[in-house]
Amino acid sequence: MAKQQLDIGFFSAVYSQINGHAHAVRFLSEAIAKLGHNVHVFAPRIQDGYEKPKTLHFHDLGGAIIGKNTGFVLSAPLQKMFFCQEDYLDIAHIHTHATIGTLAINWAKYLGIPMIGTHNSPMVYYTAQYVPLIGKLLTKSDFIWRYERHILDKYDLVHVPTESKKQLLRDHRFKEPMVCFTNGIHDLYYSDVKENGIREKYNIQDKKVLLYAARLSTEKHPISIIKTFKEVHKEVPDAHLLLVGNDGPSKEHVKRLIKKKGYRDFVSYIGRVSFPDLLKLYNTADLTALWSWVEAEGLVILEAMAQGTPNVGANACGISNLIRHGKTGYLANDLNQFKDYVVKLLKDDDLREEFGKNAKEVAQQYKVSEIAKTWIKIYKFAINELYPLRYKREERKRRVELVKEFAHKIPNITF
Repeated sequence: MAKQQLDIGFFSAVYSQINGHAHAVRFLSEAIAKLGHNVHVFAPRIQDGYEKPKTLHFHDLGGAIIGKNTGFVLSAPLQKMFFCQEDYLDIAHIHTHATIGTLAINWAKYLGIPMIGTHNSPMVYYTAQYVPLIGKLLTKSDFIWRYERHILDKYDLVHVPTESKKQLLRDHRFKEPMVCFTNGIHDLYYSDVKENGIREKYNIQDKKVLLYAARLSTEKHPISIIKTFKEVHKEVPDAHLLLVGNDGPSKEHVKRLIKKKGYRDFVSYIGRVSFPDLLKLYNTADLTALWSWVEAEGLVILEAMAQGTPNVGANACGISNLIRHGKTGYLANDLNQFKDYVVKLLKDDDLREEFGKNAKEVAQQYKVSEIAKTWIKIYKFAINELYPLRYKREERKRRVELVKEFAHKIPNITF
């Protein structure tokens, strides 16, 4: 039977980096630790030194940054792969499925504990830009999908953030059981904030602001958004596109483009900003957007919604489960439609206000402090009921049925 206070192993290739995946792992680990459980994070290049819950423990696995513009860390802790001394762990929660995931699987087998895997972004979508030289070759074959299927098949249970993400995996022949529920966002995103000069600070006074918070990377399509916004500006002359986020592979292209005469008056890139400024920008923006076809969930959409700001996004995996079309924003099938929806909302103050109120209400479902409580139920379910089935070599069908029954009892989980 599961202990009252669990010792949970978090295994991830990202933790202290600035991106949606790392934020999801870090915020969840902190939220679970605040519930009184011991969370042991095994990740490369962890940045410590900040005030954290006493039950949150860091185990740095080392590694090297191999992408200057991406911050991607390559870690292959072979010296620890087959020598597990962490015999206190009750369950392994695996957030990335390559080298760190392999370590976690070996440890879980040695310790005889359940394995749960969270699958966010398919590796094939990022391999070309994050793995030098051979990345492009790997993406042209089915090898990476087959690798991920092989790894996830070893877990007692797979978690995905959205139903559309589960459908993507099912289309690529991944097996059940898989449950869907949000990664959640930090409770701080719901804080009451005031502008306090934020528009003056970033020179967007008297503008209708479309905020685009995303890393400058090809999968976020910043160049396409900038060029499309030129058409928006023709119809809404006081519209302004504000790009916020970390540098990435598209940084130099973006900077060159927005310096050109045809863009510099209504597009600006301010890079990474402090958290208080980000909150104020979410709050003061008239509209936010995300144009990506590879999102696990699209947490920046939720962050804006928590501040009562409507969205326009791609009708694609992840995003389509967050934006309530016609209620909190719009889902666009192409960039022409994207432009039309942005123009419509920027021109209609009443509609924008209505969507913003709806967005803030919907966002209440995504607080990570509440999501953490659901995870404790899942961990104990896996320890008490799922792992014994694998230990006894029961048929997968029985495990799938058990997960389906469990999911139907929890309001924020779908099977």
